[in-house]
Amino acid sequence: MRPALPPEVIVLEGTDLEGAWDRFEVFEALHHGMQICNPMTSRDLDTVLDRLDITAGDRMIDIACGHGELLIRAAERSPITGVGLDLSPWALARAAAEAARRAPGADLAWWLGDGKALSRDSWDVIACLGASWIWNGFGGTARALAVRSRPGTAVAIGDLVLKPGVDPAEIRREHGTVLSLTDQADILTGRGFEHLEPFVASEDGLAGYDRRTAASAEEWARRNPGKRAEQYLEEQRSWAEDHRRDREFMSWVVWTARYSG
Repeated sequence: MRPALPPEVIVLEGTDLEGAWDRFEVFEALHHGMQICNPMTSRDLDTVLDRLDITAGDRMIDIACGHGELLIRAAERSPITGVGLDLSPWALARAAAEAARRAPGADLAWWLGDGKALSRDSWDVIACLGASWIWNGFGGTARALAVRSRPGTAVAIGDLVLKPGVDPAEIRREHGTVLSLTDQADILTGRGFEHLEPFVASEDGLAGYDRRTAASAEEWARRNPGKRAEQYLEEQRSWAEDHRRDREFMSWVVWTARYSG
């Protein structure tokens, strides 16, 4: 059953709300039991927040925020003005409820819509963890965040990364272009970012993410038995098997950096 969309969730102009409920039901099935909807542990996420060095009064946006955990933790640390942007109404309904419980009175808003439609207003802190598809890859994401930054803006970008020593040609046919840490660093530097710090997910973190999606899918199926539940269970198994194979070649990294202009 769909939850009520809380008033804190603002549906951006041009967003197909009905289509979003349908499109992201599978994401809900595989992630509803998680706080963090990526391969990071709780300690990892706190490390990223430490590196972003958020201060009182900062304007922060988390693009593809999922359940809003990064933004909520930031608001728990310091009085910020924050926006969580995502295309899943399921995720934003949960984010708004969690923010009300853990950070009552915090100046947080939740926007339902496509990151491509985000205006070019500048922010003090910008995060985009695991959603480089919005701007067609790491390079496009770095550019998109740069044009929404001012000198001193802190950014965090999460994406797939090649493991050291892997030949990109070995995986390009199946996965497209996946960059090395050096390639990603060069892109960030070329877009005006400095003080680059990569945080590479551990093997335990990557495997743990798949275990969490499995547990979420199984719980969702118990609550919502039927054909869709079976479909989502099979999708999770296929997804986890793909991830298991991919871990031979790829990992997941979060870069933190500062925009220098």
